[in-house]
Amino acid sequence: MRLAQYIAKCGACSRRNASRLIDEGRVVVDGMKAGHLSFIRGGEMVLVDGELIKEVDKVYYLYNKPVGIDCNLDVNDPASLIHHLPPQEQRLFPVGRLDKDSCGLLLLTNDGELANKLLSPAFKKSKRYMVTVEVSHANKEMGRLVLGHDFIDGMNQPLNIKGKWTTPCEIKLLDTLLFEITLTQGLNRQIRRMCANQGFKVVHLQRTHFAGLDLGDLAQGEYRQLDGAHFLT
Repeated sequence: MRLAQYIAKCGACSRRNASRLIDEGRVVVDGMKAGHLSFIRGGEMVLVDGELIKEVDKVYYLYNKPVGIDCNLDVNDPASLIHHLPPQEQRLFPVGRLDKDSCGLLLLTNDGELANKLLSPAFKKSKRYMVTVEVSHANKEMGRLVLGHDFIDGMNQPLNIKGKWTTPCEIKLLDTLLFEITLTQGLNRQIRRMCANQGFKVVHLQRTHFAGLDLGDLAQGEYRQLDGAHFLT
């Protein structure tokens, strides 16, 4: 088994982040700094940042993240998600991110292999959001005061975000300045950038669904443990 896959299987992080840790020289196998070609056959001592890792039981939690919590896992950051994990599950990490100004559904797990699968563009796992916007000054001057079909058309035009192009999305208008959007991408601040390109500023963004999961009646700041991950595969 390749080293990054083993680290993910042990629940230390996703395979993508495991590769980053290896690049940064933070992984040691049997006393030697490891590289991407390191292969785990069983019985090796693998340390990540000096901490021994080994395979653990996989756990899954649904979390309704409030605004103001950052999805990083930096113990020195007072706003970090790491300070809000269930006390008995400090090895959890989020599958994907919600920016600090957004709220809603986060899947937390120690299953790095599942995280890798859910985040892979090849699997096209959908994410649904409720979004409230306000009108920019430029739109006010043009008399464009509410959302309409031109907004839907504009949001579906490709937009380059840090070298990657957005793909078509599904949008349902719910009110004059409220809409629901379903994406299969997860580019950096994607919805906010798409709305800004159409002359609207996001004032509230909540993720309500991800990969077949939904918030239901889960209150902000609360968790619900899931019974396995068979429905996510």
